[in-house]
Amino acid sequence: MSISHRVYVETYGCALNKADSIIMINEIEKAGGMVTSNIDEADVILVNTCIVRRETEERMILRLKELREKYIPNKKIIVAGCMASVLPATVKEIIPEASIISTHGIYRISEALNSREPIYIGLSKDLSEFREINLPRRFLLSNKEDLSIPIPIAQGCMSDCSFCVTKYARPFLKSYDPKAIKRAVEEAVDSGYKEIELTAQDTAVYGFDLGKRFLLPDLLREIVDIEGDFMIRVGMMNPQWLDKIIDDLIEIYRDPKIFKFIHIPVQSGDDRVLKIMKRGYTVQEFIEYVKEFRSKIPDINIATDIIVGHPGEDEEAFENTVRLLEELRFDRVHIAQYSIRPFTEAASMPQVDENIKKNRSTILQKIQERIGLEINRSFLNTRVKTLVVKRGYKGRGYIGRSVSYRTIVIDNIDQGYLGKWIYVNINDATYFDLRGSSLID
Repeated sequence: MSISHRVYVETYGCALNKADSIIMINEIEKAGGMVTSNIDEADVILVNTCIVRRETEERMILRLKELREKYIPNKKIIVAGCMASVLPATVKEIIPEASIISTHGIYRISEALNSREPIYIGLSKDLSEFREINLPRRFLLSNKEDLSIPIPIAQGCMSDCSFCVTKYARPFLKSYDPKAIKRAVEEAVDSGYKEIELTAQDTAVYGFDLGKRFLLPDLLREIVDIEGDFMIRVGMMNPQWLDKIIDDLIEIYRDPKIFKFIHIPVQSGDDRVLKIMKRGYTVQEFIEYVKEFRSKIPDINIATDIIVGHPGEDEEAFENTVRLLEELRFDRVHIAQYSIRPFTEAASMPQVDENIKKNRSTILQKIQERIGLEINRSFLNTRVKTLVVKRGYKGRGYIGRSVSYRTIVIDNIDQGYLGKWIYVNINDATYFDLRGSSLID
């Protein structure tokens, strides 16, 4: 059934959510609909939601209330994403008129667009639909001020972390067919994209569910063979599964088309807390992974995540996390205060006082800002090869990536350099990025 709707899309959350929105845009356009960047021109509003943290959920609730108050009954509203999957009753309470699409129903969005009444599209029983990835041509060809694009390689994960609500939104691992992924990358590269972000809830387990042994390193080998000038950024990996692929992964990471960057969340520097979290590895095992990457790929940029104030984190456990931060000196750390999430095991455990969480978070943030600034200042007065990938914040300058995926703000180039490799003289640094001027040869 064809449709003729004009759809406005709002996307919140992780790169996987952004990739899901791209897939839904494609399905809308395949069915004859149009996507508009102007909400007032649209007759349908699609909101792809995130509830990874409590404050994010509160933001989603506020936004949905705003949309209902302003646009119902004149526009149709469709709610997708993690909130739609985990808390559909809450969505219905906020917007009774809304249609709801779970994370596994994104390929059926045309049903919601065509339905005269609000409908719920839940967990799909036909997993074959996840074999294909099609990117919307209009999306690929239109946004030429940002040459980065997320491409999903899998849905779900194999872990059972006690704090995580996302596993209820994406409850099982389903890897996309490698041929479909490769075709999506080829299409993105042909359309001018330079930074290809392979994204999943956990990229480390890609292929574990496929009938044949074809894992993440095998997928990367296929993708680096694609012709063109582009770079691959591999998304987050759970350390729990790294031992299954680390040797092959390090080997393929030496390929010049792969950013020397890895995101491996440690979450805590204390073994007892990691056990409560059900993370599936020890601190020492994590340290060995970091040392292995750094010894085999000297320029590797390592990012991690830390949850502060998880149930069970006493002062000794926190100090262990501080020591780990000082010892490993990560290039980037995302620090989050533990947030109670519905249906999770950790929600029913004795909780750490909010003031203690805030204080510990502040301590860790100051430590990481110091470490990050020291690392970035080591690049001052150096010449760094940089791929220019997007316009800067509010149109100020341009943003580039070094081979090790360090963010570089460039102040003296124009749009003609977008998508090109240049050398940048680094003359300033913050704990977050490097800054400099292009060397025009």
